Formats: sequence, structure tokens, C-alpha cells
Amino acid sequence: MKKRPKQWVYAEMLLMFLGLLLAIYNGKYWESPSVLFSILMTVFIFRAVERRIFKQKTEFWFNVGMAGIFLILGVIPLL
Repeated sequence: MKKRPKQWVYAEMLLMFLGLLLAIYNGKYWESPSVLFSILMTVFIFRAVERRIFKQKTEFWFNVGMAGIFLILGVIPLL
């Protein structure tokens, strides 16, 4: 397992904060669950790629699974 540089950690925190702000904006103006789930899916995909790069297998599969769940939850209502 490689140690993650601080830039990666800060980028992840910034992405999660922006995801939170977008989720709040979505709740106030759009109220679309598909938009919320796509925001969460993007965050978890970024985290999965990061975990893959730094060889953290358990967290990688967890993040891939969460991204898959949010993909399903975001796509099924649109069908």
C-alpha cells in the first residue's frame, strides 16, 4: 500500500465538499434524485480510481460497489 500524497487527500476532501454543496443545491432547486445519485456516483468513482492507484484493494471494491449502487439508483428512475 502506497502512502497517498497530501494533494490527493485535499483533492478528495474538496471533491466531497463540492458534492455536498451540489447535493444541497439539488435539494433546494431541482429536487431530482437522479442528479443527487449521479453526484454521489462521481465522488465514489473518483475515490475508487484513487484507491486503485494507491493499491488499497478493499476500499477500491467498496467504492466501486457504492458507485454501482448509485448508478443503478440514478438510472432506473429515468427508464
